[in-house]
Amino acid sequence: MRKVDPGGWQMHNKDNQAALIMELQEVDSQEEVLKKELASLPEREELCGLEEELTERRQSYQVIEGKIKENQSRQKRLEDEEALLETKIKREEDRLYSGRITNPKELSGIEAEVRSLKAKQDQIETQILIGLEEGEGLRKESNQLSQSVNSLERETQKVRERLASRESDLRSKMEGLGQRRAELRVLILEEHLQLYDKLRVEKGGLAVAFLLDEVCRGCHMTLPAHRVDKMEDRTAIYRCDFCKRLLVLK
Repeated sequence: MRKVDPGGWQMHNKDNQAALIMELQEVDSQEEVLKKELASLPEREELCGLEEELTERRQSYQVIEGKIKENQSRQKRLEDEEALLETKIKREEDRLYSGRITNPKELSGIEAEVRSLKAKQDQIETQILIGLEEGEGLRKESNQLSQSVNSLERETQKVRERLASRESDLRSKMEGLGQRRAELRVLILEEHLQLYDKLRVEKGGLAVAFLLDEVCRGCHMTLPAHRVDKMEDRTAIYRCDFCKRLLVLK
């Protein structure tokens, strides 16, 4: 494929149909390359993977946050229950040691109630301690996940920006090619355009080929010498006897 000079596309005389149609093919071929590149940018696949991973980490973070809330709610309930038991124990102990109750059987009943309340209080305090340890572990895990999510978000954003830049660059180039295509198609004869469009579909994008040393560079077949002898105009467009591609002289 011919490289384009930095100054822009070469300008051809309308009479030079060979140069015009060859350049049109180069423009179309370059655009096909850019389309494939745009469709298969590695940044897009990388971004997809990062976004999936980010979604999973965010979900994990939400799960941990939910467990932290459950832990806090359970701790509050246990602390309230422990406080209520403490109030009951104090009330029963006040009755026990107030001296107002002298009946041995009643005193024995109060002592049994106090022992029962304190046993329940011990169980709840143990649960509270376990809950505190669990909460500390959950908060630590939450902090780690939060940092991981933030780090992955930054990485994802960088890839997203890099992808956007690559897409913008490729689309800009494709837009330039599209403008040049429109200019060329205005200059090329309609009969040539119809054949060109038809052959591009039939021949896998290679509608025009050079004729070099009597050989069609499209199908690599050697044309009869008497046919080649008649091909003298380098501005004209010919046809290959074998593959029927458009031919231009090299």
